[in-house]
Amino acid sequence: MKNELFHKTAGWMKRNTRPLEYARWAYLFEGGSKEKVIDNLSAFQNSDGGFAHGLEPDSMLPESNAIDTWAACQILMEVDAYGDDPIVRAAMDYLMQSYDRGNALWKTVVPEHNNYPHAPWWHYSEDAQENWMYNPTVELASYLIHWCEADSEAYELGLEVMERATIHLLNSSEMDFHEVNNFQKAYEITGDAPKEVRVKLNELIEDSMDTDPKSWGKSYKPLSLNMIFSKEDELYGKYEDLIEKNVRYLKETVNSEGVWDITWEWGQYMEDYYVARQQWKGILAVGNYKNLKKFD
Repeated sequence: MKNELFHKTAGWMKRNTRPLEYARWAYLFEGGSKEKVIDNLSAFQNSDGGFAHGLEPDSMLPESNAIDTWAACQILMEVDAYGDDPIVRAAMDYLMQSYDRGNALWKTVVPEHNNYPHAPWWHYSEDAQENWMYNPTVELASYLIHWCEADSEAYELGLEVMERATIHLLNSSEMDFHEVNNFQKAYEITGDAPKEVRVKLNELIEDSMDTDPKSWGKSYKPLSLNMIFSKEDELYGKYEDLIEKNVRYLKETVNSEGVWDITWEWGQYMEDYYVARQQWKGILAVGNYKNLKKFD
């Protein structure tokens, strides 16, 4: 990976991205420290332990919420954070106090989202949760299981939510790929997916992937390398050739600055959107290089 393109991307990251994304880049590819990532991530954490402030750049909500906390947990997993790290303990406390027991989930969007610049998909309405279902609830539950003491109230809540989510999964004939990703991550973290769950999940993964190279970059569907996480994945052998094409596609679509252009727009709050777009370029660069490192 240490070629001309890598150095061009690294330079762009140093000059243009948020400190958090550069810290992640440095940790993953340049021998940077875990502590630097956590320090920069903590800037997005509120006093209640939840995360906010546009950590996921398509919403500028400053109040703690499930989506930004989910994004933070993914980064904490990326750097192998420990359950007794203060930033993790506070996040788990937030998940416990923000869990909606009446609806048995963490609300994906809340009314307060509408008060701040946001992409249309983060707009709150009374029936919004029907679109999101267990995104990101099932993955948040897996973090409780991963980081909290066995037999603790938090751990037991994680198990309870995972059990309910699994029933939903097995009864689903179709599912948005973001929610499929949540289930993939959750079972990867907990490591306890029974065969019937793996079979069902693989069906949904295959249904969600864009296997037509002509539509890459134009369709809503994800590339195969965004749904198959490693060469050890059960589906890797079946889609190895397609993933090799995905890798070539990533290399061919990088722009002259060494990063990838963003393919979506908000259609509103345009000044804020342009800020978010720049932030997303850094996030996307980290994600794409992680995939190149795994599969190239």
